[in-house]
Amino acid sequence: MLEVSTHAQRTHSNISPLRFALCLASLCVVSALTHAQTAQPTPTKPAATTATANDTKLAAPPSAQPDTNRAASDEAMRARHAAATDEPAASVPVDELDNLRAEIKATSDDNARGRLQRELMARLVEAKDKPAALDELRLMLYEDRFDPPFFYNLGNTFVQLGDNSTAVDAYRKAISQKRGHYARALNNLGVILLRQGRWDEAYDALAGALAEEHNTYAEASYNLGRLYLLRGDADLAIREWQHTLALQPGHADAAAALARAYAEDGDARRGLAVLDAFVARSTRMGGSAPLPIVYARREIVEASGSDAPVSASARKSDAASVRSYNAPMVDHVADNKRNASNRASSSRSTALRALAVDPQTYDVLQRARAAREAGEQEAAVKFYRSVLARQGGYFPPANLELAFALVNLKRNDEAIAALEALVARDGSHYPVAYYHLGRLYEETNQLPHAADSFNRAATLYGDANPQVLIDLSRVRDKLGDTTGALAAMEAYVKAMAAQGAKPTWADEKLAQLRAKADASTKPPTSKP
Repeated sequence: MLEVSTHAQRTHSNISPLRFALCLASLCVVSALTHAQTAQPTPTKPAATTATANDTKLAAPPSAQPDTNRAASDEAMRARHAAATDEPAASVPVDELDNLRAEIKATSDDNARGRLQRELMARLVEAKDKPAALDELRLMLYEDRFDPPFFYNLGNTFVQLGDNSTAVDAYRKAISQKRGHYARALNNLGVILLRQGRWDEAYDALAGALAEEHNTYAEASYNLGRLYLLRGDADLAIREWQHTLALQPGHADAAAALARAYAEDGDARRGLAVLDAFVARSTRMGGSAPLPIVYARREIVEASGSDAPVSASARKSDAASVRSYNAPMVDHVADNKRNASNRASSSRSTALRALAVDPQTYDVLQRARAAREAGEQEAAVKFYRSVLARQGGYFPPANLELAFALVNLKRNDEAIAALEALVARDGSHYPVAYYHLGRLYEETNQLPHAADSFNRAATLYGDANPQVLIDLSRVRDKLGDTTGALAAMEAYVKAMAAQGAKPTWADEKLAQLRAKADASTKPPTSKP
């Protein structure tokens, strides 16, 4: 998920161990003098510590800090309110905006200026004149100033106004000013890139966000799990969401995603165990089951046709992943509006399909995954084929992951055969299989098949992964189908524009394809 509100960071003291020891010794001397004399020693002013307030700006000295905190708190409250309600915001009086602009222009204090600009951002989000608001905010983006939190919050504002393309620029500027060390900006950048189907860039951003927080950033972990599932790496997604819940047991979306992933991976009972552990913990803390948990349980039960109680060992295993961190329960009611899009943005269709497999076969599947992760592709192929033999020659996760291992071994024909078996029976459930088939067909110069596979993948993904349309346009262009190439590129540009992320090169590419399409439809000129 995208973190659109301002956030708090931990306060770090700048008091060195030596200074601390000296202060402690001084206090002891003062205490002794107090008991020995009636005169009071003159108090010394404590050293100021450096901190950040809600990551909206570097904290000012204590006297100025309350204003910064209040502005950040108000901004966070407005963001949460906007996410939790569908009611249109009231228009902001023009005089109020002009007054804020005048105050910003008049002040020479950087802290006050930053606070006023954050207030102006919030007011512009509420304003009715969205184009004018975006124009003014874009000017802020090009200000020559060093203020990473300002550009981070500016990026969040662009997201709220639907301009994801400029939001990416703002996040990148904030990250650049911190020399790459800005976890929350990296996370939000990764989410935007994930929505656009730019998987490799999204991975770099999300993995970077996790690394910056020493693998303790729960939201980045959850988003990385979404990326893994989108790419068809169910095992990596499962392990990442286990990590998310170890960090933040109250993360309902991660628990629901993990439960669904288990069910679609052949272990529906363990998926139900995750949900039961989550509900049990919530009940102990006086809460109730959030809607994502309720919906996930219903889907798994309906898909598997069983609501049998899970074994005590399975329940204990999954409960262990959520008991190590006692964070307060998180309200994910506002996140329910994103559940449909999150489900659509996966390697599978939105209809959950629970698979069944015996424990021994599932153990062989895990061995295959461990071997593939370790780079032992031949061993992985052997284990995957063993899983398929146990399952009568077909088990969707094994077919998909076997193809990945074969691609790593450059055995493309065998990889194509594994994916063809998958799409022949469950193609509508695995659009990622069509995507990889398209790439393999294109690499082996089977362009008609490549175009068909990319087209099927694009249809199944819809707006969740518009990047596939670029592949479709490219292959159609290679086939000489300029009209089809143009149609695919127009669909891509339309989808990206709807996300507020139309590429700068789009108009030029469309013009080139239109010129080629027009030239191909004109009758040849007869020679005299």
